[in-house]
Amino acid sequence: MDVSRRCLFCQKSFPDNGRFEQLPQGRRIAYDPDRGRLWLICGHCFRWTLVPMEDRDAALYELERAARDEAIPVAHTANIRLLRLKHIILVRVGAADLTEQAWWRYGRELRSRKASFDSRRSRVTAYTFGALNFVGEVLGLADPDVSVDWQDTPVADVLRWRRFGWAAWHGRSTCPFCQSTLRALRYDLSWWCYPLEGEDGGMAVGVPCPRCDPWTPEHIYRIEGGEAEHVLRRVLAYQNITGAGERLIRDATLAIETSGSPGEFALDSTRQRQTLWRMGTAGTVALEIALSETVERRMLDLEVRAVEFMWQREEELARITDEELTPAGILRRHLRRIPVRLAPRRRAGILADPGPG
Repeated sequence: MDVSRRCLFCQKSFPDNGRFEQLPQGRRIAYDPDRGRLWLICGHCFRWTLVPMEDRDAALYELERAARDEAIPVAHTANIRLLRLKHIILVRVGAADLTEQAWWRYGRELRSRKASFDSRRSRVTAYTFGALNFVGEVLGLADPDVSVDWQDTPVADVLRWRRFGWAAWHGRSTCPFCQSTLRALRYDLSWWCYPLEGEDGGMAVGVPCPRCDPWTPEHIYRIEGGEAEHVLRRVLAYQNITGAGERLIRDATLAIETSGSPGEFALDSTRQRQTLWRMGTAGTVALEIALSETVERRMLDLEVRAVEFMWQREEELARITDEELTPAGILRRHLRRIPVRLAPRRRAGILADPGPG
């Protein structure tokens, strides 16, 4: 296959992708299956190099099959979809599917987390640290913030402490009823937090006030703003450190599908005013997936808009180039090269047009 190995603009070489037989070069690939267009995106200048027409058909079929069966969608606009296939970025031009199931990649992460938690290495590490902590307690040298329940889930407790520490948030939040101040949110008390709707329309976290009534949703400290979303994601990762199996992931994704989208599911969670404990394991797993999806989409929004801007420019150039290579375009270009002979100007008075009357 005779594909240009260098960028048309900066002359940098396209790296081998090691994945596509019909398109061996390029790790950033854009294609339009409807119009039959194919570009290689340079990783240095980010310009799009149009692949010759005779080299597109087989490559487009291979790209479309990989995008449908293997690639993971990460962002989209009305015109393009951004997909990831291991180390390759695919930009598929065309209307996005109505049902976005990008949260499946978080399902893969949860399955991997569960496999890591169930491994023998994790258990040996947890019991080793737990034994050292027990010896430290006997000698009076243990960390007072470490809490290990040896009758319930000692492995999870030790792994949580090693990864997250003891507090999910440090700051100042005042209870509106008793005026007490919350300075830190302990992970072991985070099960009783409430996902709430923030004053700015985003997420907020409600922490029950132990001095008022920890079972009354109105007697709470509120963590607002961007840090609330960050705190809630940390708390959910802490609680779901054991991962999830296929059935649990299926239940979580079904709950998200029922709400319509990850954003709608997160909004529905704030309206129920339930603690994370009352939401259950499937609910907290679904909320973690929904929040992660929302945050990543926000981060990728600027990137995908920039890609769409570049596509609009390159699409116009590709249209002109393809039209020039069609038989009609070749004929028009040939006719433009034929000199036009102008008729001699008529002599005044001899061949002049007669005037009126």
